[in-house]
Amino acid sequence: MLTNARMAAKKKGASGMSNRARLSRRSFLGGAVAATGAAGLVLAGCGGGEKEKEGTPQAVETVTGEPKRGGTIRSPVTTPVLSLDPNTTEGVSVAPYLYSYVVHATDWHKPDETIGDMAESWETPTEVDWIFHLRGDAVFQNLPPASGRPVVAEDIVKSIDRYRSMPGANTAWDQWTERYAAPDPRTFTILTKKPYGYMLMDLGSPLTAILPIEAVDEFGDLKSHAVGSGPYMVKTYERNQGLELVRNPTYYHDFPYIDEFDIKVLPDEASIQAAFRAGNVDVYAATDKLKADTVRSVGGTSTQTFLDRIYTVFELNATKVEAFKDQRVREAIDLALDRQAMIDKLYFGDAELAGPVPPLWPAALPKEEVAQAYQRDVVKAKQLLSAAGQENLSFVLSFGNYSNCADLASIIKANLADAGITANLKPGEVGTWLADLMGGNFESTTFIHLRYLSDFIQINWHHSHGWARTNEYYLGVDDDQVDSMLDQVNGTIDVQARIKLEQDVQRLVLKRHGPTLMLYEPYGYWCAYDYIKGYTPTAYGFGEFKYDYWIDKG
Repeated sequence: MLTNARMAAKKKGASGMSNRARLSRRSFLGGAVAATGAAGLVLAGCGGGEKEKEGTPQAVETVTGEPKRGGTIRSPVTTPVLSLDPNTTEGVSVAPYLYSYVVHATDWHKPDETIGDMAESWETPTEVDWIFHLRGDAVFQNLPPASGRPVVAEDIVKSIDRYRSMPGANTAWDQWTERYAAPDPRTFTILTKKPYGYMLMDLGSPLTAILPIEAVDEFGDLKSHAVGSGPYMVKTYERNQGLELVRNPTYYHDFPYIDEFDIKVLPDEASIQAAFRAGNVDVYAATDKLKADTVRSVGGTSTQTFLDRIYTVFELNATKVEAFKDQRVREAIDLALDRQAMIDKLYFGDAELAGPVPPLWPAALPKEEVAQAYQRDVVKAKQLLSAAGQENLSFVLSFGNYSNCADLASIIKANLADAGITANLKPGEVGTWLADLMGGNFESTTFIHLRYLSDFIQINWHHSHGWARTNEYYLGVDDDQVDSMLDQVNGTIDVQARIKLEQDVQRLVLKRHGPTLMLYEPYGYWCAYDYIKGYTPTAYGFGEFKYDYWIDKG
């Protein structure tokens, strides 16, 4: 999350500033994307009869050895690969395989560090000036219309312009950036309006891929076309079947070492388990301990257990339900929720209560303080509803049919019923539900956020207009005090000062009781065959941002 405090003048290389990948509202589908966290890892032998071995509290070190070329890694997912367009949230989960970036926000090189990609180095002469010096050996894939031409700084300018023009784009570029330019082919510059602690994270977002703008001119959009300069190229793509990738021979690193990387769409997690046991897929991200146990007897595999970066929320939309504008009503709903029961039933106890910043991050509130804030009190909830004149409160609870959202919605419904609140469940196909969410066409909903690389989105989600400061995120509750404190957080460079501000605003958010109610952050389980070498799970899933793994079946 937040790392080094202040950029020294003329400091070059990988900055110590905090990092994150900032995604739009549609990027919250944590349970629907094949991604895995890499913090708090514990190694456990699967099928080998070994005792569990304690790992380091951070990412496991990359396996040493001589890389071998060749082979295919098959990675399963349970949702369609909706698009290849890197500037859309439908395509963001696969964009890093295909495109280059100015920098990468990553947790595998060093936890929560930003490293250069196209940028070989950068410097900050002042707190508002950024100068990026670009590598000269990057070329776009040898496919029309770019046809292998060099990647230059002007491509970054045009790519950012294109991203900013997309629906739901991050408005931080408007809020914080004065201008950006390409003074020459190998130099990219940014001038911010004032000190901005998250500038590198905007550049490191998977949504800010560098693309040849002539591809947009030719194809109209990039939903089914990809012409990048990243580690892989598209071999085949079918939305409901998956994505077959092949190594890009003109990539500017020696890796990838494997020949192909296949993202396979399977119907459900049970299908993935069966495929893993049969050796038809090479990796499996289990969503809970019980599911991980189903493959524990598979020989020649290992499991890594980690406190995941995904977290789950329950949102109340006061633009649709007027009663949600009343803080007494929101508090009543909050008090009726039994978060520990959710954890016990859905994750067999393997999850942590999540404050406005989940427990993985340094800015998280103390565990005891969060637990105290979430004490269930059905009697008080009924009293608050009576005082607000809402004894017969009823609303629709929508959810997408992915991960464990249906089971969670049923638990929430039962919790609320104890306080006399009626929640009418409305399940939906993920795409349909997502469209409703994007259009604000829901009364309440629950969902799983993606694995973010810093806590920026988590804390800024509680701004009246969300982390992106757009009407798309507006839930009908205005809070000028919270908004002002969050603006102060974002403009604070010093890490310790920022953490203190984040904790202060979290305490206020907890007292406001929504409209976004945080629930929990689970532990996850990453299973893989032992012939995959040199790999550390990253926050975004197998192979994203880290491509120097290989296969050695010895």
